[in-house]
Amino acid sequence: MRTLRHLTFILPAVIMAGCATYGAGVTGAIQDVQKGDFAASEAKFKQALKPDGNDRLLYNLELGVVKHLEGDFNASNGLLDQAERIAEDLETISVTSALATMMSNPRQGPYGGADFEKVFINYYKALNYFGLAQLATTRTDYENALEGARIESRRLIIRLNDIKTRKGSYSEQKSKDQETFTKLLKIFEKLQGNLVDMDRLQYRDDAMAHYLTGISFEMNHEYDDARISYQNAAQAYEDGYAKQFRLGDDITQQAWFDTIRMMRWAGGYDTEWRALAKKKLSKTRQAELDEWTKDKAQVVVLEHKGLAPQRQEMNLDLSVNPSLRALEIRPYFLNNRSPELAWFYVLYADKNIFDAVTNYLDAAEVGYWFSSFTKTVPIGPLWNTADDIGLIGAIGNSMRITVPYYEPVKPLGESVLRIDGKAEPMIKSANPALMAVQEQMVNAGTDIQLALARSSLKAILAQSAANLGGSYGSLLASVGKLTAQLTDAAETRNWLLLPADIRVRREIVEPGEHQLNLDSQMLGSQRQSAQQSVSLKAGDIHLWRVRTLPPLAGQTESDVKKLIKVSE
Repeated sequence: MRTLRHLTFILPAVIMAGCATYGAGVTGAIQDVQKGDFAASEAKFKQALKPDGNDRLLYNLELGVVKHLEGDFNASNGLLDQAERIAEDLETISVTSALATMMSNPRQGPYGGADFEKVFINYYKALNYFGLAQLATTRTDYENALEGARIESRRLIIRLNDIKTRKGSYSEQKSKDQETFTKLLKIFEKLQGNLVDMDRLQYRDDAMAHYLTGISFEMNHEYDDARISYQNAAQAYEDGYAKQFRLGDDITQQAWFDTIRMMRWAGGYDTEWRALAKKKLSKTRQAELDEWTKDKAQVVVLEHKGLAPQRQEMNLDLSVNPSLRALEIRPYFLNNRSPELAWFYVLYADKNIFDAVTNYLDAAEVGYWFSSFTKTVPIGPLWNTADDIGLIGAIGNSMRITVPYYEPVKPLGESVLRIDGKAEPMIKSANPALMAVQEQMVNAGTDIQLALARSSLKAILAQSAANLGGSYGSLLASVGKLTAQLTDAAETRNWLLLPADIRVRREIVEPGEHQLNLDSQMLGSQRQSAQQSVSLKAGDIHLWRVRTLPPLAGQTESDVKKLIKVSE
């Protein structure tokens, strides 16, 4: 039995260490991007990920951004084209294959990407074509690049329409929220202890993607198509996108401003644009409309700021409660920090009236504070069935299960654009970091169900094998159960080189030479800056793309300048 005692000591160590997450495996590659050493980053991504393995989508996504930052836009688009094909193929993966992966280990199956990540594939491809247009040395190359951006804009629209068809638009959700029956349901959900309104966390549309397509159409002088895209952006921002992702009101005003501007430029909307301007714009912004004429030039600054958050793994303890005929799930307090406990409490812990009674009944045994971090899964009349198939005995007093989670996203500081010394704040336009967190929250219920089913199946199989082991049955059961727990892992993969948030600023300038400066505050006292000199002609739309990344400890000023140079 000495082996069994050794195994008993191993499990707490495994719980404390946890399984290596995807983010931990590519940390070096991401740090090289922060240094501006893209060749080293590419080599490390290729070492960590395989182009034909289960991480093949991430292989192309991460390297696609590396090549984009390096300024190799054609290579970036080649990788992102492949990523788009892989994502589409994985959407049609067989049910049998998906079930086999879910029942073994999510990380051992192919990563298919979240809806918002798939939108960013076409978003980055459009940015690459804008980059190629700026590098073009002939009129033909310039027009071909803009046509490429236009095609990607059409693809973006198709993808966004598909998402709205499946999940409903922000406008539809807004109308639903105003219905009396829906309001009553929300009240009773709160009484049941449901703190998170999952309907309001659904990624239904992407206002910033619509806005980018508007820029593309405007650059191609397709003013009515640009009007439609800007209006779609404005409507999405206004109906819930801006509130959901904590962007403020300025971006909604900007999108309506550009909608009305395109109505003026396209012609045929003289009555409509005046009425819409009065309804949607402040008096200050209404007065600005006359300043935006085709004989001037535009500066559009897109700042992609910070890095996407890394998805983490939380260890939970699954046990049986015979007196309640229920399964109970609690965090391991040994190594779980406050963000993990907060995630568990908000998304999983018992909070309705029945659960409060359960916690009260348990309190004499586990303590009130501890029982408030309990998820009860009543089995009730199915208890005997669960016992007959060996589930109750297989779980026993304790079994480790795992679920993914995100730590809270810390908001980044302000960004200020200066054009020839005149300062204007950058406007928050999208927040991919919150998209990731909210997507995970929406999937939390499915995550816990799959974790329970996966671990229970492994435990039953281990117990069944032990029953054939004769005098060594007890040892085999313990070894099998421990092996099942050691191999259990949550899905922690996500596209890590996406920005944490996106900001935009649009200004009208006279033709000629201009000096652009962007000062960006990261977390705390961290600051980054970028500069660019431009020479613009009448009618030009200059798109300045800046990637602002958090500095590493010990990073030199030359490292920062190197990164800024290649991201322009």
